[in-house]
Parts: sequence; structure tokens; C-alpha cells
Amino acid sequence: MVDEKSQLIRLESAALRGYGAWMSNININFGPSAAAKLKSLGLKILSARGELSLSAGSYFEAPASIMPGLDPGSLIQVGAFGSFAHGGNIGNVQIGRYVSIASDVRMGMHNHPIDWLSTSRVTHYPQMHDWPEFFGNGSLEFVRSMLRPYADACPITEIGNDVWIGQGVFIKSGVKVGDGAVIGARSVVVKDIEPYSIVAGTPAKVIRKRFPDPVIERLLAMRWWRYSLYDLAGTPFEDVPRALDAIEERVAKGDLKEYRAPTYTAEDLAAMFADPANGLPKSAA
Repeated sequence: MVDEKSQLIRLESAALRGYGAWMSNININFGPSAAAKLKSLGLKILSARGELSLSAGSYFEAPASIMPGLDPGSLIQVGAFGSFAHGGNIGNVQIGRYVSIASDVRMGMHNHPIDWLSTSRVTHYPQMHDWPEFFGNGSLEFVRSMLRPYADACPITEIGNDVWIGQGVFIKSGVKVGDGAVIGARSVVVKDIEPYSIVAGTPAKVIRKRFPDPVIERLLAMRWWRYSLYDLAGTPFEDVPRALDAIEERVAKGDLKEYRAPTYTAEDLAAMFADPANGLPKSAA
């Protein structure tokens, strides 16, 4: 039997994400220090201490190093070979492989309705600051009766593969950043970014493309991030056409196989840390 407090937490998460239906959250109790166990899985997650709630569907491919804060109750999906620096926060985000995020980056922040009667978040998140209790009725039924779902409260942000996000960048919720894009430091991203574009500024605007269009087309067709960094050893990364030639040749010969990353879901992590004596199931990407 789910108690009323748990139902209110689920209702809160649904309201924050703007969904009309309740979404399941997974509560993970990492304990005072999870670093050693996570390291054995190929993961570094700075937020993995004490209790952390993540939306069902969250997962982490290994290896990955994730130092920013993770917004509680949000969807977090991270691809392998990601390197995210300290500081900042991420939430409700899907991130591809080989992504580099500098310090103090923020994405997944909540939007406010500008075409409603009020822009205040309390219009779609009525239990904010425990105010229902102040008015004498903080029950589930009372809060539910006030709920007005806001579909754009916090849409999923999508970050492609091989993206570099500079220091102090802000990315509006729901934005899609294409594969290979580069976002300059301190930029404010409010619109989608095309693959292999270099953008900067407030708001961020395209400075140039990283490569000529024929090379970009070839990169997008190749999707080299399907492979492990260590299986690509010896590839001349500094010379893109030669690198692509080398990878294509190895694929054609059958010498290069896609990397099936060990993938740990929120459910996997919750099970592992609930019973440290048990092993952790691994699922392939």
C-alpha cells in the first residue's frame, strides 16, 4: 500500500515534468559513499550519496564520469564515454556518447507559463513550499484538486553524441542539440542546434560549421560513436578524412564491432544498493 506521502511525491514529480499522468520514480539509497562500487562499474556519479530519486527510464552507460548535480525526480539518460565536470545541474535530459560538459552548465530548468493567468509555478505545482499545509489541508485529494498540468514545465532536453558544451552554458528545457555540436562558454541556448554547428552568444547563434558539408554527411552516416574508444586505438583522430577511411575499412573487414555498453538503470542501482551483497545486473545498450 503506497502511503499518502509517497503519492504526493509522485504527484509532485508529475507536476514538475508537466505530465498529466503520474510517472514512476525510483528511490536509490546510495548510503554515505557509493564511489568505490560505482567505480567498479565504470561510473563516477558525484550525486550518488544518500538518497536520490530518479525517474523510471533513467540509465547510465559505462564508462562515464558525471560530476554535476542530478535534479531529483528527473529523467537522466547518459551515454558511454561522457565526461561532465563539477558544478551545475542537469535534469530531464537524454545525453549521447562521448559528450564533454564543462563546469557550471545548467539544463533541465523548469519553464513558467507565460500565457496563463499567472506565470507562477504554483499554478501547476500547488504543493510548492508546503503552502497547502499552511492553509490547513495538505492532503493528496486537496493537492490533486488544484493540479493544472503544464505540458511545457520541463520537457526533455536532447544532447547528441560527441557534443562539447563550454563552461557556464545554460540550455533551455526541450532544446535538441545535434551530434558533433560545440557550444561556446557562457552561451544561452534557447533553440535547437544543428549537427556539427559551433554556436556561441546570448542567445546562442551559429558561428560556423565544424567541417564542410560533405564531411558532416559522412560523419553522420558513419556514427563513429557506436564504437569503443579503445577499439578505435590507432585511429588518426587529428585527420578526419583519414580517420573515417580507417574506420570504414575496419568495419568493412568485420574488424570493428559496435560497443555494447554495460548499462545500469535506476532500478539496477536501487537493487544493488538496497542489498550490497547481491551482484548488479547488467543490460546491454
